[in-house]
Parts: sequence; C-alpha cells; structure tokens
Amino acid sequence: MKLSKEELKAKISEKVTDPELSIELLEDVEDSFVEGEVDNTELEDLKEKYSNLQERYKNRFLGIPEESGESEEKKDVPELETKDVIDIKEI
Repeated sequence: MKLSKEELKAKISEKVTDPELSIELLEDVEDSFVEGEVDNTELEDLKEKYSNLQERYKNRFLGIPEESGESEEKKDVPELETKDVIDIKEI
C-alpha cells in the first residue's frame, strides 16, 4: 500500500512517541518527497522516439509516402530501356 506524503507524516506522528525522533523522521519524509522538481528529460526523449517510430511505421506499412525519401529513391533507380524485339518467325 502506497501512502501519500501527508498520510505518511500523520502515521509517523501517531506511532512515534519520542518527539525528537518524530521530528527527525518527519523532516526526512519532507526532504524525500520532492514535489515539482522531477527530471523528465529521459521520458521526453522516449516520447519523441516513440512518436518518430509511429510515423515511420505509418509511412512504411500503411502506404503513406515520405516526401523526401521517395524522391531520393527515384533518382537512384536508373530507368530501364525498352527495345523492340522482332521474332524471326514473324518475318
């Protein structure tokens, strides 16, 4: 069972009879629960990578063409030449 900061502080106040120990524990709890100072850089990086993977998946498997990727692929592929072949039996 997880307790919130206030619930934990109330429980410590009820259970601990020594005032000095109670104050020390309450200070430790207060210092341990840092609110508003959360480092979300790793979470943001993962969200960005996830959204990029979703876009690439959609483009690749759902047939939505990438504008920059297709133009480069078309430039790299040489055009095939068509030649007229005459069968000797037709002559």
